[in-house]
Amino acid sequence: MNNNVVLAIAVWFQRLNITTMRFNFCGSQIGRGDRQVDNVREAANFLLTGQHLNTKKSSSTSKSKQPAKESKPPTHIFLVGYSYGSIISSSASVGIPQCLGTVMISPPLAVRHWLYMFKGNYHLDQARKRNLPLLMMIGSKDNFTSEDDFMDIVNIMNESTTTGAVLKEADHFFRGREKDLMDIIGHWLLNVFPQCEGDLNTLASIDFSTLETPTLGSISSTESYVGC
Repeated sequence: MNNNVVLAIAVWFQRLNITTMRFNFCGSQIGRGDRQVDNVREAANFLLTGQHLNTKKSSSTSKSKQPAKESKPPTHIFLVGYSYGSIISSSASVGIPQCLGTVMISPPLAVRHWLYMFKGNYHLDQARKRNLPLLMMIGSKDNFTSEDDFMDIVNIMNESTTTGAVLKEADHFFRGREKDLMDIIGHWLLNVFPQCEGDLNTLASIDFSTLETPTLGSISSTESYVGC
């Protein structure tokens, strides 16, 4: 929850005026991932039903006599996961109809069989079912998954909706490279949602209920990363 990558993502989206939520998985144990998938869906439901607004309103009224500003709950959601949580969040998207797309950062693909107690492939299969826009990112010097192993998985995901990006000279933890990660996410979002017309600040105001399921736009390579 307080990881540098997770914090960077939350702050970046907040600056775009987009509601964010970060959380720890229930308990300290990791395993097959079933309970963690439920955690993601519960968190998404918490936002989409506006429960966070009730909490915010109660907090505001306790500090001030002025009524809290009325807000509406989000109508759609992005799922962004890091490391262990990256594969989990993509798997959870199947049970969230309002999900617009998912982002996997540093997915532990090479060790997924052991890390998810031989259920790693199941979670990847779940991620394919919705055929949502998917961004997969890894550092070229990742500590757990090689670039070749990463690309092998990218190439078996849905070709029309999946983008793979390798950030050069970055490891699994991306310390000092958080801005580069956000640049890649921003570039991806602009391609997936051309309605932004090149301006990410418009993302929060798009009426997603009138859009068809977004598809992948072409992403070109840059000096800092390689995209496919």
